[in-house]
Amino acid sequence: MGIRYMFLSVIIIGFTGCNILRNDISTVNTNNDKILFHSKNYFTDSSKVTFIECNEFVSNALSRYNIAIITKIYPMFDCTIEPVINSHDSSFIDTVYTFSDSKNKIQIYRARHKDFVITFDVTNSKFGLRSNVKVGITKKLFIRKFQIKKSISNEVQVVNSDSSMKFIFYFENNRLIRIKSDLYLD
Repeated sequence: MGIRYMFLSVIIIGFTGCNILRNDISTVNTNNDKILFHSKNYFTDSSKVTFIECNEFVSNALSRYNIAIITKIYPMFDCTIEPVINSHDSSFIDTVYTFSDSKNKIQIYRARHKDFVITFDVTNSKFGLRSNVKVGITKKLFIRKFQIKKSISNEVQVVNSDSSMKFIFYFENNRLIRIKSDLYLD
């Protein structure tokens, strides 16, 4: 009799735990969609490119990407590895990992103590940036996330304050179709 109660208790706890996990995951995704960025200094130039300054977004946009995550989550990528001499200390050999398929490319520079994303050029919605900014979102949602008060062009560059890092977003038919980075690595 005691074994039955123990077995029944384990099943009830298991179902409760799964529901709690499911609820936590959906809450995280919902909250992630509600993140808004504090943009400033946005304008559209004569070439019809919209520029937005947003340090908050640019500094953390790629924080979830590293070599382990990409190889685990995106195994369909081809991977090439290229050794490079460290520009600050030629006695160290660093490595550039290039993950790509026919339409997407992510490069990571592996230095002695840290990995840096140096190229992010994607057309697949699997590769999202911070706050679910990813291929496929509408221009209207993009405008809301960056708290922009006017319309934007079909090419939008989101930069940090010194323009050393930027993300370029390409829209077509009011949908984001490509995200490309231009990141300065010293």
